[in-house]
Amino acid sequence: MDIKYFEYVIEIVECGSINKAAQNLQMLQPNLSVCIKNLEQELGFPIFCRQHSGIRLTNEGELFLKSARKIATELETIHNIPSMFSHKDNLSISCTYSFDFMNHFLKFKKKKPPTACEDSFKETGLIQTIRDVVEQRYRMSLFYCFDTVSDTYYALAKKHTLKLIPIARNRPLILLASKKNPLSRKKEIPFDSITDYKFIMYENFKFDEWLKILNFKNDNNILYVFDRGGLIDAIRQSRYVTVMMKRFTDTYSEDCVEISIVDAPFGMDAYCLHHASYTMNSREKQFIRELKELFADPPAERPT
Repeated sequence: MDIKYFEYVIEIVECGSINKAAQNLQMLQPNLSVCIKNLEQELGFPIFCRQHSGIRLTNEGELFLKSARKIATELETIHNIPSMFSHKDNLSISCTYSFDFMNHFLKFKKKKPPTACEDSFKETGLIQTIRDVVEQRYRMSLFYCFDTVSDTYYALAKKHTLKLIPIARNRPLILLASKKNPLSRKKEIPFDSITDYKFIMYENFKFDEWLKILNFKNDNNILYVFDRGGLIDAIRQSRYVTVMMKRFTDTYSEDCVEISIVDAPFGMDAYCLHHASYTMNSREKQFIRELKELFADPPAERPT
């Protein structure tokens, strides 16, 4: 039995459809369907019940999913054993989809490469990145949230004996738009007008914690994507916009503009999460220190 089949089943269940799962797995939908049928034939029982309204797990599928999750977790834990020890100088990071986190990782890795063990870096959804640390698949998690829900993550950290380190607090919001978008001529946009525009978000961000807070009544007109490339392409080519955190040291894309959002009732935070008993190695400490600098306020101008 191909162990990748476990990943396929888990992804289908989390996405709620074979089509979305195929996009997330970067597979063709017919190929994924064939893999699932082959798995069901090998097992001798159906995992999914296919209906016009979608798919659901069979009773056998429910039991299979429980075992598949355990196996997938153990396999990833085994894979990451070399990166789980602090005496090594590697990074072990699971984070939400982010231009900031990925670009900082690549620049840092080039400037200060590991000497003993290869770095581990994974982009995933918000819930999964926290789960990766709780289940010790990765040592650190990096994620964003609106500051109005930050208490939720402090409570979660306390529950699982984790340490939550602020990377940025109460950062202003900006609307990211293409330079070709008529909106690019605006210097600022009122918070209350955000819902008037074509909006794009990552698939794995929870509606209640993101779009609802931004005053969207539903997600009927929201375009969901599965990666940073898809997000930036849609913004460049189709006049979509999205909300990002304001930075003062870099830009998100040369083809885009960052429009200030005014009168927002909240800001955005970024955090690092790790087990409370874990002590960061020297490279991890430097990585986090420089990541904080990326979001720091610009130095005040000296009077002339």
